[in-house]
Amino acid sequence: PGTGGAVVGGMPHVSSSPNIAGWRGAGGGGGGGGDKKASSRTDSGSASDSEGGGDPTSQEIVLTPGQKVVAGTRLFMWTGVLCFATACAYYIGKELLPSKMSPNTVFDGAFDVIRENEDVKRRFGAPLKAYGRDHGGHREGRRNFVEHTEYTDKDDGSKRTRVRFNLEGQHGQAFVFAEVSSDMPSGEFVYVLVQDKRNGRVFTVIDNRSALMAKRMAGGSKEGMEAFSNLLSGGGGGSKK
Repeated sequence: PGTGGAVVGGMPHVSSSPNIAGWRGAGGGGGGGGDKKASSRTDSGSASDSEGGGDPTSQEIVLTPGQKVVAGTRLFMWTGVLCFATACAYYIGKELLPSKMSPNTVFDGAFDVIRENEDVKRRFGAPLKAYGRDHGGHREGRRNFVEHTEYTDKDDGSKRTRVRFNLEGQHGQAFVFAEVSSDMPSGEFVYVLVQDKRNGRVFTVIDNRSALMAKRMAGGSKEGMEAFSNLLSGGGGGSKK
């Protein structure tokens, strides 16, 4: 009585509809919470993707230490190859297109002058041949190494190239000494000297050292050079009576 339930077999029957409804309400609330959690996980995943840079293909390539070593080795190797090729091109061009100051040019020019000198031909005999450093064997030839020295003259500041090579004829052998200056025209020499190997006698083929000294002391003026040349040669500067 008072519960509103029917009596079945002497026992009151309590309706369970409100409790089921309440349980369903709680369950529904729990399901709603589950949906919120899933939605929260989806939102957090989207945020993580946006913070990670989006498309993974746009990320920079990171090399491992081993790959860095390989890349550095290759770079070093190609740099060395480039430097070697540049040096080879420089020396090949220098040999094919020699300047007036190159040792081979001085060698060729000096030998051309010596071949026309009568004193040298008379002493050593014709035909004459010239070659570079003597190695004590049969290696004579124009392609042998020509001993040379390149320096800057301390008096006039000009660049100089000095060479020494061997001369040989039917009657003997000699050393040839020749020098050129950057201040002189191509084909001219500071000196060309031939020294007999047997007795040390020196044949002067060309010697412009006095003229260069006169030019330097005269300051480059024509009148001063002529006056100084006359003084060196013993020329009289007095008036005739």
